[in-house]
Amino acid sequence: MRNNEWIKLTKRDAGYKYELRACVRKDCTAAPSFTQMAFDHDEELMIAIDAKGYLHCIDLSDDTPCYKRSVKIGQATFVAFNPAYKGELLMGLDSGNIKIWKLHTAVDKFILLPGHKLTPTRVSFYKNEWCLTSSRNEAIIWHLPSYGKAYQLKVDAKNAVIKKAAFSNAGHIVVLYHNDTVQTWTFGQLDKDIKIDAKILGMRLIVDFIFTRDGKAVITVDRENISVVSTCTWHLLKRIRLPKNFTAKQLCAIPCSLNDDKEIAEIVGVLSRKCVLHFCNINASSFLETSRSVDGIKKVLVSFAGKYIAHINLQGCLNVTRTREIVSRKYRESRKSSEPRKVLCAHKTSDHLEFIRQRTKRELNIKRLMAILKEFGEYPKKYRVLIWSTILKLPSNKNAYVALVNKAIRNRFMLNSLKSYPLADRSKRSLLIATMDCLAHWCPTLMHASFLPNLIFPFLIVFQVQSLVYNRCIFFFHKKKTYQDINYFFQKDPLLGFELILCILLNYCYNWFEYHPLPPLNILGIIENILLEADPALLNTFCKHGIATSVYAWPLLRTTLSEVLSGNEWLILWDHLITFQKPSVLLMCVVAYCIYSRETIISLLKSSGSVETFFGAQGNVRAKDILNIAKRLDRELPERLHPDCYIRNKLLRLNDKGSYPMFLKDCPNFLSEELTNTQSKEIQN
Repeated sequence: MRNNEWIKLTKRDAGYKYELRACVRKDCTAAPSFTQMAFDHDEELMIAIDAKGYLHCIDLSDDTPCYKRSVKIGQATFVAFNPAYKGELLMGLDSGNIKIWKLHTAVDKFILLPGHKLTPTRVSFYKNEWCLTSSRNEAIIWHLPSYGKAYQLKVDAKNAVIKKAAFSNAGHIVVLYHNDTVQTWTFGQLDKDIKIDAKILGMRLIVDFIFTRDGKAVITVDRENISVVSTCTWHLLKRIRLPKNFTAKQLCAIPCSLNDDKEIAEIVGVLSRKCVLHFCNINASSFLETSRSVDGIKKVLVSFAGKYIAHINLQGCLNVTRTREIVSRKYRESRKSSEPRKVLCAHKTSDHLEFIRQRTKRELNIKRLMAILKEFGEYPKKYRVLIWSTILKLPSNKNAYVALVNKAIRNRFMLNSLKSYPLADRSKRSLLIATMDCLAHWCPTLMHASFLPNLIFPFLIVFQVQSLVYNRCIFFFHKKKTYQDINYFFQKDPLLGFELILCILLNYCYNWFEYHPLPPLNILGIIENILLEADPALLNTFCKHGIATSVYAWPLLRTTLSEVLSGNEWLILWDHLITFQKPSVLLMCVVAYCIYSRETIISLLKSSGSVETFFGAQGNVRAKDILNIAKRLDRELPERLHPDCYIRNKLLRLNDKGSYPMFLKDCPNFLSEELTNTQSKEIQN
């Protein structure tokens, strides 16, 4: 929650501007300006340091960014968020020390890491655990969880001064010297180094370098060219000539959703000596037209996933802009002009369908979808069914589905058990009964699962309501519009909804039945251990009042949080859970909901309120807040307590042909047989 100290940034062109107030004292002649800036890894917070050493926080979580000035932490030669511990800043000091500052503490808490003799000016990270800092003649690797110095690289500082040192995501370490010599190591083999004279590769007076996101290539810029070099063989892959009268100053990668799945990054930003930010399409070997909104730049920074570009202008003001506002339109124009036209030829309806499937897989790859979630927080409503189906690879196995439907028509097991289920809409009620019957024939043990209707109904309705929209999405790729094709594509079919439910049961609920018909004590025990690690005070409160996991965790789990979240927030939650493809994150979300609602829960206990009612009623909670806590738990939870050690962390896929996979193969079936016989007699009577 924001307090009154937060102030909205000034809207300017496509971005937002933060200008420091001018000094009004007569003895003050220096204009106030920002000197350093950094994004956090979630791209929801940014910090900046001004020339006087004051810390400024910029909140990016809402549509309009807000800022507030914080404490004075001193002048820094660099600043970055600590990826090992959220809420910590790493700062380089003139004294040579590295200061680790606790951002969210009421008092000034910091740790000093001594090691550098000269001022450290650069910092980079590897696997959120290792940190590389460098000065003019030193390069040191730090182990962040232990705040300790791990290794000091044996650099060739006697013959040349270090210009830049950096880690790649693949574990490569590159040190660039002012004489165009490059020294490289591979993490894990720091006793072995390779020295390369960049002049042999045609690179002279190298200004800056960056790694591609996969670490397979390094992109350099010198006084004449942009060069792409393989980090595996250190051979030149590509060279792009800079425009005339162009002198580069800084290089930055644009890791946004505009980039395709290729070995080298497509878009890089090049800051010129004239303080203008240009964008280069590496694959097309061409520069994009530069917008006027990105000139007059002294320093530029791109956020981790590429959502924002921040820069300090010549007047010392901080500007924050969404990357897509600058790059997107020009990027697409350049791609459209460079793509060759394809010749269309006539083909059969079956060819159309295969084309649609392949086109969908290509367009909706997981990296693009993750970028959409990072940018917008949810999938478009119209395309949600299509996206979920693509991620889960629902096969539309009609033969297996029809076989279950035929069995369900002959033996209606679930009709009587759903008489008390409150559904006013007859069509939805009929759909639920038919689906439950198919599930009972797929796995007879499910006939005893009284929570099953509440579990499957939200998923079933999502696909049933949007099935027509799904067919329109499929039809969108279809170029030949005939009356027969329209009839085919616009048929409403519950098959996809049923297969979605099978995927949920197979992957998220497969180990809920070890103590059936009791609640899943094994899973509830895992949840309790997570809560003990994450919030022991809340768990002690539960224990003190005799509130077991069957009261606070099982109601959330058996409904997949559909009863405590609004319809739209529940869809947003499952947009992320399906995209993550890790069943353990659902358990994290159950714990996250309890942690987020701890104040409400404690107030209910103090006033003798009904905690049972609270965990079965809709609350005013955003899926985004739950997911932020759940992702933090997933990162920080010790391995011995992480659910991935006890449950399957990869999704099973449904079969394209043959019958659907078996469910609960090892469970006893005497209860299922008894209930089947009883219900068969009731139906006959």
